[in-house]
Amino acid sequence: MNLDLPLRRRLLVYVPAFLALVLLQLKLSLDGYRPQADFLMLLPLLAALWTPGYDPLVLGLAAGFIRDYAAGRGYGLGMLAGMALALIGNRMARDGWRMYAIRGSILVVGATLVHSWLLSILAYLIPLEEGRANFVQVMRVWASHLPLSLVLNLAASLAITAYLTLTLPWRTAAFSSSSAGPVKEVAHE
Repeated sequence: MNLDLPLRRRLLVYVPAFLALVLLQLKLSLDGYRPQADFLMLLPLLAALWTPGYDPLVLGLAAGFIRDYAAGRGYGLGMLAGMALALIGNRMARDGWRMYAIRGSILVVGATLVHSWLLSILAYLIPLEEGRANFVQVMRVWASHLPLSLVLNLAASLAITAYLTLTLPWRTAAFSSSSAGPVKEVAHE
């Protein structure tokens, strides 16, 4: 866990965001089939950028379970995907990049591409209906929904980043190079 913040503060930041995004994700999924932002994929990914450690892994596990439970099949795959996204975000956060907007955008676009492609492949391999769709048709549907999904996920990631910026202001102060000041040598006797 990220021990820079006390447990109470982490719970006050992550639990309301998680519950609100779960309710929003489930409500949007009931309104019919159209591309929508995948909040439960984005939360662990962006939380890993802001607070590297075990917290994003727990968020990824919980978000994946909710996604698997809502889908009604494939238990474990969503949890594995959520934890993998948190690990990728943790790795990118530790690389020392200072261009957070570029790094976050790359992660969101890459995760959206891979995740939606894998879900399309799984929908082809394990269909819910008796008739089997043509693989080319599945890939055409994936490609037609991809631009809107990318835009929606980027917009949702901006909203989640704004929330994390407002609730975790210590991140920018603790990791900016200007707050550290110059390093001074001290003579020891």
